[in-house]
Amino acid sequence: MPSNRLRTGYLDKYGNPCRKILIHGTLPALGGEFEAVIDTGFTGFLMMPILSAFPLGLILYGSSDYTLADGTTSTNLLALGEVKVGDDDTPVSGVIVPGSDCDVLLGMDYLRLSKRSLVVSDKEIMLADEEVVDQVIAAFQQKRKS
Repeated sequence: MPSNRLRTGYLDKYGNPCRKILIHGTLPALGGEFEAVIDTGFTGFLMMPILSAFPLGLILYGSSDYTLADGTTSTNLLALGEVKVGDDDTPVSGVIVPGSDCDVLLGMDYLRLSKRSLVVSDKEIMLADEEVVDQVIAAFQQKRKS
């Protein structure tokens, strides 16, 4: 199995699945590396704090309202940029940039658009390509039949 079909990450000291990512705006030279928490409760693609976003040259293009887990609504800035996770270069059309401090988050839109599944063990995480997961499911189903 080619190594580019599985991407590994790690669990931080709180047990959150994490991955190192690169983020940049219009000028890749202004980019930076960040520790991103993969948050399956976040439906967006990427969220990062405003103080980290501006030095990267992300281009602000609007704002949008988001409903938080507690039911409240929050208005956040939106920016254009690009995120690189391992070997993947994925254009990001809507980086959410809240006015308050937050962790850098990769959400469900990242997993869906990059066609990755999050696999978590007690020591590490893997971001597996969709076809790898399909092969595992097929093997499991075959084993159940026999």
